[in-house]
Order: sequence, then C-alpha cells, then structure tokens
Amino acid sequence: MDSLPTELIDAILEHTYYDKGLPDNDTLRACALVSLSWREPAQRLLFRRVALRGMHHGREHHSFLEATGLQTEHGLTLGSHVRVLELFIGDKAGLDLDDADLADILGRTPRLYELVLRVTGIHEFAMGTMDKLRALASLGAGPAHIPLRIRALSLLSCGIQSPILYQLLSVWSSIEFLLIGVEIAAPPPRSQPQPSFKLYQLTLMRTPRLYILSWLLSTSMDSLRIVSFRDAPGRELDPILDAVGPRLRSLRLMNNSARTRKVLERCPNLEEFVLVQLSTLFGLSEGLPGTLEHLSCRNLPDEPQSLESVIEAVGVLPRLRVVTCDKRAKLDERFRELEGLCAGKGVELFVDETPFWVRDDPVRVDHFPKRKSVANFALMS
Repeated sequence: MDSLPTELIDAILEHTYYDKGLPDNDTLRACALVSLSWREPAQRLLFRRVALRGMHHGREHHSFLEATGLQTEHGLTLGSHVRVLELFIGDKAGLDLDDADLADILGRTPRLYELVLRVTGIHEFAMGTMDKLRALASLGAGPAHIPLRIRALSLLSCGIQSPILYQLLSVWSSIEFLLIGVEIAAPPPRSQPQPSFKLYQLTLMRTPRLYILSWLLSTSMDSLRIVSFRDAPGRELDPILDAVGPRLRSLRLMNNSARTRKVLERCPNLEEFVLVQLSTLFGLSEGLPGTLEHLSCRNLPDEPQSLESVIEAVGVLPRLRVVTCDKRAKLDERFRELEGLCAGKGVELFVDETPFWVRDDPVRVDHFPKRKSVANFALMS
C-alpha cells in the first residue's frame, strides 16, 4: 500500500467518498488506518464536512477541538481542510453548543465554504459573539490570519421572530448561496436598507413575506441564477419573478400544479427545470421553455409514478440533453418507452439514487445538471 503514488491514493479515496450523495465516513476512517501514506489524504476528506451535534465539551465537541488545536501544525492543517460545517446551536443556559462555541469553532476553520446551522432556544447572538464573527470575516484567525469568507449559508431552524439570519448576513457579504429552511417573520434591519451580498442561488423551504424576500433579493436581481421553492410562489411574487425570471438558468419546484405554468412563463430562458413530484393532473410539455437542457423529475417515495408527462416533454424540447429520474421510475410500465425515446434523440437518461433531500453542492456551474460530485471540490476551495 505504501508504494502507491499519492495521486492514485487520492483517486481511490475520492471514488469511495460519496455513498448516495453522503460522505462514506466509515470507509474513510478505515482507510486512514491503512498506513501513514493513506492517513493524510483520508483525513483531508474526513474533515471536508464536519457535523457537530453534541453538547458543549461533549465527546464530539471535545474530539474536534483536540484534533484542530491551534497550537500544532497538524491541528491547523486539519482545521484548514473543513469546507462544510454543520452545527446545532442550543440554549445558552443548557449543555448544548452555543453562539460562543460557534465563534470558537469558526476560528479553527479558516477555509470554510458552507455553514449549516440549526439554532434552538437562542433568540439572537450576543454582541460579543458578533464582534468575534466580524473579526473572523475581516481579520481572520490563527497564525495565517486568513479572512473567513463563507460563500454558502443554510439556516435550517431558528425562532420565527429571530434576527439571527440578518445577523449572519450582515457579517459575510461573500455569501452567494442562501438556503432558508425555516419560517422567517422578523423584519429586515432598519440600519441596513439593502444587504451587502449578491446571491447566485436562493433555496426557500419556507417562503418569507414579500417585503422580506424583496429585501433579500434587492441587490441580487442581476446575479441570481438558481431559485428553488418548496411552496409554489403565489401571485404576490409575480413582480419579483418578472424581474429575476428572464435571467434564471435553473428553477426547482416541489410540485407540478396549476400555478407552475404561470411561474414558468416568467422564466423563458431556463436551462434546467427540477420537479420533485410529478402530477397526474397537470402536464409539462406546454409550459416548458424551449431553452431547457436538463429536465429532472424526482417523485417522493411511495407516490404513484406517471411518466406520461415526462415522455411528452422529451418529445417536444429541442435542446434537451439530460433527463434525470428517481430510481423508482424504473418500476413504471412506460420506462422502457422513455428509454427508447431518449436514445433516439441522443438524450442522456440518468437514474439517480441520491435521495431527493440531499442538496446539490452550492457551486457555480457551466452546464446542468451539476449534481453532487467530488469534481466540485476544486470550486469550494
């Protein structure tokens, strides 16, 4: 094993990195024990994504602090490998990790790309924490003093009236990918009439009120290229869709409904359309723009499959290159028909086993689909 070239070891480990869209940490841990030559590349991949769900100074937290100690070169190196950090932040009066721990942990990850947060029991971050976060964003941390430039932020839970989203957005003007996974009712800060960031992708698991969404997108009308809605955007969002729609390259919706066609009409230049759940009531072919290159339909488990609308869409889209289906599509009686149609038109039919809730990497793309791949690692450095 020690005789293998480093490049070959890297290739082997990267090939085994993902298991249905999720890091295979068990395999990576085993590989780290193979030999000294395997340890460093395996640890580099193990630390790409770190998830801390434990208690303050619990085993998980303590292990991370010990591994990324700022006093040793090895600790600094491991901390610099972290690109995605997922944290559960809890009540400051309890035993959970809190906002002070957040600042300390971020100080150990100078090249962090994506921050994923779940916050419970904290209404807003303390002023001391905010000062530390701003210092990390401007002055950096550690001996190298590399400014922390987070590019992707996912807020998966917090209080409805919590200003934490705005607090974080005020620190990092570098954020280009934003996911809001919780209902946000707190008004935008009066001290900041416009945000300082420009979004490339916005994912909304809960759609905020119009004036909140207008504030979030006020500086991103020209930069926004990918939008994802869990709930179909209502008519009140038409002015925003009219403004950003012509520049959108990708639109992602949960369901195909009567509203879908009206939304698609405002996005005439789409290269990608992702629909999680097909409908037996509403077709696709009449509403899709002719610019479409990738069509993805990912039915939820245990929902009835119906590929009729997909087959119709493939038949009429002149620039279609790729069709992505959930693996359950193979059970549909018309799947063979879809295979033949795609083969005849030179369209790649990709059956994806990655669960629909595993998100794509938050990176800029030249063409769709971008998928979740080790090829994106270089874009997240």
